[in-house]
Amino acid sequence: MIRRRTPFRIAAAAATVLAAGMLAACSSGGGNAAGGNSQIVACGDLALSGVYAQIGESDNWGAEAYFKYINAHGGLLGHQVKYVNLNNQSNAAQSELNAKKCIQTYHAQVIIGPESGADTESALPIAIANKTVLISLSSGWQTNGYPASELNSFGFPGFYDVFAQDQIASVKNLIVPRHYTRVALLEDNCGSVCLANQATVQGLAAQNGFQLVSTQIDQVGATDVTPQVLAMLAAKPQIILFGLVPGTDSITAIKAIRAQDPTIPISECSGCEIPSFVAAAGGPTAMQNIYVLGSMRNWLTQASAGTRQIDKDTAAGLTTYIAGMQAAGLGNDNAIENSQEGWDAGLEINWAITQAGTLDQTKVMQKLQNLNINTLGIVWTRTPANYESYSDVDAAMAIINPDGSASLYNPGS
Repeated sequence: MIRRRTPFRIAAAAATVLAAGMLAACSSGGGNAAGGNSQIVACGDLALSGVYAQIGESDNWGAEAYFKYINAHGGLLGHQVKYVNLNNQSNAAQSELNAKKCIQTYHAQVIIGPESGADTESALPIAIANKTVLISLSSGWQTNGYPASELNSFGFPGFYDVFAQDQIASVKNLIVPRHYTRVALLEDNCGSVCLANQATVQGLAAQNGFQLVSTQIDQVGATDVTPQVLAMLAAKPQIILFGLVPGTDSITAIKAIRAQDPTIPISECSGCEIPSFVAAAGGPTAMQNIYVLGSMRNWLTQASAGTRQIDKDTAAGLTTYIAGMQAAGLGNDNAIENSQEGWDAGLEINWAITQAGTLDQTKVMQKLQNLNINTLGIVWTRTPANYESYSDVDAAMAIINPDGSASLYNPGS
């Protein structure tokens, strides 16, 4: 089922750019960062190891594929893009060092990443001090605890607040239709964006007539959450909501919950639809009655069947995304189904540079302050005062089939 928010609005010019696969203009650009036919450098500050590695690896794939796609279609303002990736090891101190290296060693015009709020908080001041655009891939923006001065400068969110939208989808698709009244929440202590989940669910509970009977917190990368699971189940919930970092945290939680209760519903599990995750969590049997953020192909199927402009733009963008991933040699399910954040960051960069008509960092930053496009289903309505503003998320909830594939969930079935 598609998640629909407020009415969709998008500038006709932006929609045209997306429908064309966000192809860059081929005219030569001015600006201070690169001249003539010199390369543009995009530098990934990404977790290629450590607790955020599942996210970092797929983010890296998406960014790599996007810039290969752009280079094959004329580059950005006629400049080819050199993409460099640096491993921040899921570590805040390393994220800061990487940001410095991106700027001082590689002379990057843009930094992509990091993935977590804490790691971004280390890299963000470096980018701002050097007036270098940074597209963070952490979930959330205003809920990440950044100082107010950092929320409207050279750093920008590259993705929507997944945790909050997951909770909304769970309420609309499961809790309300099934008349659940007792809900539990398991969330990571990965910073303020994760811990904000409790307030989000409490607000939804007040609006929709259910009770949050238990909130349990675990540490990122924990190898055992059995005590938290036992405490949750003691409160007799009818469903467990997740606010967990995709990867080992979700796998650990699923195994602990299923060891105590093989059937209780779990929702919404982000990054849990890819085949490698299903296998690691115990296979399709362990994933029964677990509701996941749908795969990119699920999203494409649903969007292609839609009639609104947002559906058409989302379908066009996803078609280009899948083709671009395949052209980059990243056509396997694990890559395609979870690499959209890196690709989305590229879409933002392309749009802003193309709109600015220059590589001047300040002018590109000012365009990003007013981002107004559909990036694979996220309809941005950004303003200089609110970088996280989006009017709609065109996404899908899915279930895992007995063969391990994901299919759209229909609340009416």
